[in-house]
Amino acid sequence: MDDIARPPVRLQAASSVLISSRHALSCVSNFLDDFQARSTPSTGSDTSITAQLQKLSKALEQECIRQSN
Repeated sequence: MDDIARPPVRLQAASSVLISSRHALSCVSNFLDDFQARSTPSTGSDTSITAQLQKLSKALEQECIRQSN
């Protein structure tokens, strides 16, 4: 029997705290580094997750540059 495609888990925040773009960039970059270290091509990992995190990281970096000017 074929595996049935399941939608991704829906997460809801229980609380939130404002942080600076620079701090967010640091957190995303650290997470991305750890995520890439754990993911190996042999496990067939989903590259779309990495691509989306890289886009977020780049956008945060550009925002930090705009804020510093």
